[in-house]
This record gives sequence, C-alpha cells and structure tokens, in this order.
Amino acid sequence: MKRRNFMKSAAIGTAGVSLWNTATSPTDARAQVSGGKYYTFQNINRKWFLVSPEGKPAYLRGANHYGDGTHMPWNLKQRYGTVKAWRESVRDRHREWGFNYLPPSIGPSYIKPGPGDDPEKDIVARTPEWSAAHFAELEYPFTAFLEVPKQYMAGQDLPDVFSQEFRDMVDNRCREFVEPLRDNPYLIGYHFCHNPPWHPVVPSFIWWIENTVKKGQPGRKRWVLLMRQIYGSVDRWRKTYGMPIKSFDEILELSSPLRDYVSAVDGMRDQLAFMERICEEWYKVYSGTIRKYDQNHLLLGDRNTLHLHPLATHAVRRMQSYVDCICVNVMGNSDVAYKELEQVTPYWDGPIHLADTGANVYQGGKIKSGFTTGDYQEFEDLYQSLMQAGLDHPQIIGTGWCGYYESAGRGGIVHVEDDSPVTERVEVMKKWNFWMEEQYARKFRESVRLDKMG
Repeated sequence: MKRRNFMKSAAIGTAGVSLWNTATSPTDARAQVSGGKYYTFQNINRKWFLVSPEGKPAYLRGANHYGDGTHMPWNLKQRYGTVKAWRESVRDRHREWGFNYLPPSIGPSYIKPGPGDDPEKDIVARTPEWSAAHFAELEYPFTAFLEVPKQYMAGQDLPDVFSQEFRDMVDNRCREFVEPLRDNPYLIGYHFCHNPPWHPVVPSFIWWIENTVKKGQPGRKRWVLLMRQIYGSVDRWRKTYGMPIKSFDEILELSSPLRDYVSAVDGMRDQLAFMERICEEWYKVYSGTIRKYDQNHLLLGDRNTLHLHPLATHAVRRMQSYVDCICVNVMGNSDVAYKELEQVTPYWDGPIHLADTGANVYQGGKIKSGFTTGDYQEFEDLYQSLMQAGLDHPQIIGTGWCGYYESAGRGGIVHVEDDSPVTERVEVMKKWNFWMEEQYARKFRESVRLDKMG
C-alpha cells in the first residue's frame, strides 16, 4: 500500500486546492477523486474541509446513538406506529435542529425497566447498525459502522487478522452493506469498529495477541517470523524467553510462546512490535475489502475513544496508508479535545473528525460518568467551542454529539421515555449549528480566495 499523497487539482476553480487523493494505483485502498459525485476531503489554504457532491463545505454535525428502534424511544409504537416512520423523524429532527448528517446509529440502547428492575440502574443493550437500505431510503447524508467482528473491540475473543476466517467475515459484511451503497451520493464514508486495543494499557491488548498466537493459528506463524527478525538466533531469543528450544520452528508447538521469563522489558517490546503488525493487517484487510466493493466513498477508519483508550503512535502511523480521516471520541470542550488530540496531531497531517463529543448538565444528585457542565451557560460555551474548533483548527472537519437519546443524565437531546426534545439543549445546539453553517461557508470562501492569491 502506498502512503497518502496529494494531487493538485483545478477543483472549485483554484489550482492550489489539494484533494485527498489516495487511489493513484490499483493497490491503494483509499478514496479516489470522483468528479464531484461523492463527498471528498479538500485541503485549501492549509485547512481541511469536507466538501459535498454539490461543492459546498460541510462541517459535520449530528447526534449519535439513536439505536434501531427496538428499545428507544419507549413509546415508538404509540407515537409513530412503525419503525420506518420513527427513522424518518430522526432525520427530520436533524434537519430542523441544524445538523447536517446522521452519524452511526449504534451505541447503548436504553431499555425500559421491567417489574423488579432498579430504576437507578442503567439497563442497556447494544443494537446493530441500520441496514444499507434503511440509510439509503432517507436520502440524507450519513456515515455508518461495519462492526466486524464486533461493534466494540474488547474482550478475549478478538480475531486472528492473519486468518482467512477474518478476511471472509469482512468480505461478507462488505458484500452485504458496502456494495449496495457504492453509488449512493448521500453516503459520506465507512467506519470500521470502536476502539481496537492498540495500546498496552488497554486489557484487551494482550488478550488480542494471545488469541492471535494460539497454536495452529496463522498468527502463530507471524509471531515466529517476528521472533526471527528481532533476535536472529535462538540463543538470543532464550535471553528473553528462557525456554530451551533448538530452532525457531519449535515456537510453533509451545503452549505459551509469549512468556517472557527472563526479560519482561524485551517481551513488551516484542508484543508492541507484533501489535503493530496486527494493526497493519487490520487496516489492510478492511480498506482493501471495502475498495473491492466501493471505489467512491471515504474510509473513516475506527472511532477511537481517546480519553479512555490511548491511541498508540504506531497505530497512527500504520493507518496512514489506509484511511482518509482519523475519527476520535472526546468528551468535553475544545481545550479538552485539543489536549487529547496530541496523541494524533504530531504524527498525522490529514483530516480529523471529533466523531463523538458530549457533556451533561449537572442538575443535582449523583454525578454520572462523563464530562459534566455546571449549568446551561457552561454547556452553551462548550458547544460553541466545538463549533469554533472547526473554524480555528486546520484538521478538524466535524463533530458528532453523544448522543441523541437522553437517559440517566448522559447529555442526550431527546427523552428516551416519550421522544420529546430536551428543550434547553436542543435550543443551544440549534443556535450554534445554524451559526456554524454560515461561518463555515464564509471560512471556505475566504480559504479559496487566499489560496488563489498564493
């Protein structure tokens, strides 16, 4: 895979505009410049913009986690009659409130408590992403998750990415979801999964490696290859792992090939090196398979929750050849976002999407997890700062809010019980969404003007 490159283009009337053009060879997985039919990233006067098929700048604004209608809202049938009518209401409210796209539907779905349930305890389920047809029928801009092998990459059952089984899973999902959308002008791009554990502070980091190097797995062979590369000789390998083997091939039969009896420091170095190769294969398989079925839309990669799951530098560097944008989840105002983005910005020059941002407003009682503002003035200041970040920061191209439904004090904008708006929050967002629409168009025009002047 080739690294990203820029192509000078006469797009929108200026020869100085750089398009995010990464399909300069048949093997390059990222998005082609598609003649204005689809969303593209454009770098104009050293500022990244997402540009619509109509040639207009689109600073992404939308509300996440609205679910699939099976659990939220609790009165869906009484209010809407059908799930389709409810889906249309989610779209229509986004338009009315100054948002401009539907983020992915997935996330915690809050279930109505039953008899004997503790009303203070969250009762949640994770619902799958909408189908391609359900997104397409709304004729409204959207992004979506492919969520293979799972929505949230945690636990001890993560895949061996070097296996044919993993490649087949991704292929089947892309054939089901990606192929029907390949010519859809409303689709912005595809997310892969939530929070692959690239960093060793995340418990699933070692679990993923252990699952990959199980005896008989293709990943075990890749581990042995890495050991040959790092150590060169079995004698040197023994100074870290201690086991009395006579050839590297014997590692294929060991019950615990990761046990670093002698040097835990070197063992951790080896694990980091192997996770870097898992990362490379993950993005290679995902991006290549998407491009097999769709040459037109943006590859948005995974969504990485920076405040909970640090994003390893090796992952940022490895994904550069395969994704068009880095997408992050950060709770708080723009200063918090800028601080968390220091995990990314020293190593990545492309677009960044604040895909899941949010804050609650403290209203007494027990404080829930997450970023909590003291009052509605602070809440408004926070939301305004996220819009301002899209004007000030050279890489930020949008925000997604966490989330659409409000339950248990987590910052949503629609009550899960009866589907009514959380009026104070909606009015704040509506005000600054429409402000941003005007200011972003002005910023775009000014960037084009300055770019023409050189």
